[in-house]
Amino acid sequence: MKIVFFDICAIPLFLMILFVCYSRRMTKGTANMLFIYIVHVSLISTIADLCLEAPLFNLPLTKFYYILCTVSAYVYFILRNATNVILLLFLLHLTKTAFLMRKKWTKIAFSLPYLCILALLVINPFNSCVFSLTMEEGYSRGPMMMVLYVVALLYAIIGFAYSIYCRRYLTTNKLISLLSIYLLGYVAVIVQFFYPEIMIELFCTALGEMLIMLSIMRPEERMDSETGILSWASYQADLKNVLLSKDNVQIVVIQMLNSKEIRNYLGDHAYNSYVTEIADAIRSIYWGRLHRTELYFERPGTLYLIISSDDIDRENIAEHVLSEIDKKLAHYTETGVSFDPAVCLIHCPKDLQKAEDIISLGHKFTSLDKRKQDIYYAADIVHSQNFAIEAHIEEIINRAIRDKNIEMYYQPIYDVQSLKFHSAEALARIRDPEYGLISPGVFIPAAESLGLIVAIGDEVLEQVYRFISENDLDSLDLSYIEVNLSVAQCMEKDLPEKILALQKKYNVDPGRINLEITETVFENISDVMVKNVNALVEMGYGFALDDYGIGYSNIQRVNNLPLDLIKIDKSILDEVSYENGKTILEYTIRMMQSVDKQLVAEGAETSDVVDMLKDMGCDYIQGFYFSKPLPVNDFLGFIEENNIH
Repeated sequence: MKIVFFDICAIPLFLMILFVCYSRRMTKGTANMLFIYIVHVSLISTIADLCLEAPLFNLPLTKFYYILCTVSAYVYFILRNATNVILLLFLLHLTKTAFLMRKKWTKIAFSLPYLCILALLVINPFNSCVFSLTMEEGYSRGPMMMVLYVVALLYAIIGFAYSIYCRRYLTTNKLISLLSIYLLGYVAVIVQFFYPEIMIELFCTALGEMLIMLSIMRPEERMDSETGILSWASYQADLKNVLLSKDNVQIVVIQMLNSKEIRNYLGDHAYNSYVTEIADAIRSIYWGRLHRTELYFERPGTLYLIISSDDIDRENIAEHVLSEIDKKLAHYTETGVSFDPAVCLIHCPKDLQKAEDIISLGHKFTSLDKRKQDIYYAADIVHSQNFAIEAHIEEIINRAIRDKNIEMYYQPIYDVQSLKFHSAEALARIRDPEYGLISPGVFIPAAESLGLIVAIGDEVLEQVYRFISENDLDSLDLSYIEVNLSVAQCMEKDLPEKILALQKKYNVDPGRINLEITETVFENISDVMVKNVNALVEMGYGFALDDYGIGYSNIQRVNNLPLDLIKIDKSILDEVSYENGKTILEYTIRMMQSVDKQLVAEGAETSDVVDMLKDMGCDYIQGFYFSKPLPVNDFLGFIEENNIH
């Protein structure tokens, strides 16, 4: 008599796996779909196995139970052996090597063993070669049953060996989980072959699939739970596997340039529905080829579509995608919500071969290609110097810190009253041996995002203190040098101690340095920052507020901090050709003068602007009209020529 206990226990395990898959919206993406197919097939196989074995406890069978057992047997053998086939397909898609199945001979070789099983089952009613079933004697194995075991073992060996072969595509946990499901299968088949009454095979299958769900599928990592689209983490992992496999793919990056505005307007829940509709529009294009495409979502509003080589030469792919999205979102347009996209097409490995380069381009293509357009092509961007720098900026910054490739430039600041250059702002540049001179507009934001800005700031402070110690500012008729402090530096608990150590090391008077903070500091005000500023003021350092006018500062905030100097951002000067812009500038100057703040206007480039600033009573002027930022020797020569002679 068969022991059906394990089959009964397997059913709730399969149901639990399916519940997690559907509740966590793991229904999109080829690997997810194949995994769900595996679980469904395994569940139906288990039910069929029970429907076959349970009636056999009481022989002879009635006609109803005979038909039930016969149908269940065929369903079991067809689906149980299909599980091994789908599992191998799942492995191919998980490792992004499914393109190997495109050739006709590989498809035939892959399918032939399973087709042999189907053929045996087709002829079984005529010769009982696989199994026999009678109302009087019940179920018994036929002479060709061994073929089913051999085929199952063949698929299992191939899957096991291929998992090991593809280990570089998988993390250790994923590899162990895949190997475990095959090992559990081996053990179960061996036990059930020698002890047919112990029906343990499907229970072991359920344990293996549970292990795959927990360690490989991991819905919290693979899926964006709010939209049901594959996540940003999945894109990064799959992209690396695509490149490792050397598949020929096209990546379509779709940036929603106004995603934050749409989200604020619609709210979180409606925004998620909005993104889902965009994804549905894209999937509708590739409905017949979903096994060759994958769609991913990166918040707040970027979609990535990876298309295999079968569709890589499709004409006007970007236009087609945007057209379908517009159709899908027509009802949103009527409510005032407009879709503002930018699309980038990347051919891999033709355009790029490194995952980090592809990811960098996907984030920055609109800034790297200054032309304002809807569709960008990687081929037009990747060979530019700007892209090479952006793609390798982390390497460049680390090399600059390690090899001290940071150089200081100084931009003179003109004193309207004395008609001389009163001070100068210290500005960092990286001179990389491979990529040349790199401006702060490129490396400063990158250093902030990479957590390297403090190391750069430390090197800047070191060089400025050394410069002041080696040059007599009095003889140059300069009052001080302005040095920028980043938000991260302001948040360092030991910032005053660092500066005091430099002060003593180079014997520099604190009055010779004016520290600049930006308006973004206001967004990060904390006890540590306030304590640092107050400590430095007590040590004798002055403070300036840089980039006034581009953030959220107001007169109250400005007045609450110990600021001696306010630097008006260039963006305000750029608007003075308009009457309103001129009024705003004049009002800003008067307002700061009313609270006894001195003013520096940044970005003055013409004599007309300089004359206007003088008439408005601005204290200091900085800009290309007087001088661009200069290397140390050029700066010293400039000051000697203009301040001394």
